Amino acid sequence: MSDQGSNESGAARPGGSLGSGLIPAELQQKAQNEFGAAKETLQDNLDAVRQHAGEDVQSLKEEAKSQIGAATEKAKGFAGEQKDMAATQLSGIASAITKVADELSQTDQGIVAGYARDLAAGVGKFADTVQNKDVDDLMGMAQDFGRKQPVAFLGAAALAGFVASRFALASAHRRDTAKDPATTPANTGGNNVQQ
Repeated sequence: MSDQGSNESGAARPGGSLGSGLIPAELQQKAQNEFGAAKETLQDNLDAVRQHAGEDVQSLKEEAKSQIGAATEKAKGFAGEQKDMAATQLSGIASAITKVADELSQTDQGIVAGYARDLAAGVGKFADTVQNKDVDDLMGMAQDFGRKQPVAFLGAAALAGFVASRFALASAHRRDTAKDPATTPANTGGNNVQQ
C-alpha cells in the first residue's frame, strides 16, 4: 500500500503536484495578494458608492426644500389673496350694517340702531385687522384665541360652518332657479313651488 510518490501524512509530492489536496506556498501567496487587491478594490468602490449616494441624498434634500419653499410661497400668496378678499367683504358688511343702523335711527328703533352701529364697528375693526395682518399673524391669532377661549372658538367655528352651509344652499338654489326659468315667480304666478 505504500506508493513511492506519496507519504502517510498526506503531504504533497515533492514535485509540487496537487494530487494530495494541499496548495503550494507560492500559489497561496498569489491568492492572498489577489484577494487583498480585490478587497481593496471593493472597499474603494463601496466608498465611491457611499459618497455618490450621500451627494445624491443631499441634492434631493435641497431640491425638496426648494419645492416645498415654492409651494409654501404659492399657498401663502393664495391665502393672502383670499384674506384681502375677505377683508373687502367684511368692510362691505360693516358698511351695510351701518346703513341699516342709519335707517333704524330714523325710525323709532333707536336702541336697535345702537346695537347695529356697535356691530358695524366691531365688524369694521375686524376687517381692518384682517386687512393689516399677514396670513401667519392671523393664524397665530386664531390659535391663541382657540387656546384661550376654546368654547368660544368652537362656537365661532360652528357658526361659521352654519353660515357657510346656508350660503352654499342658497347659492345652489339660485343657480338651479336660474337654470330652470319655469320655477321663477313670474312664470309660476308668484309661487315658487315646483311640481
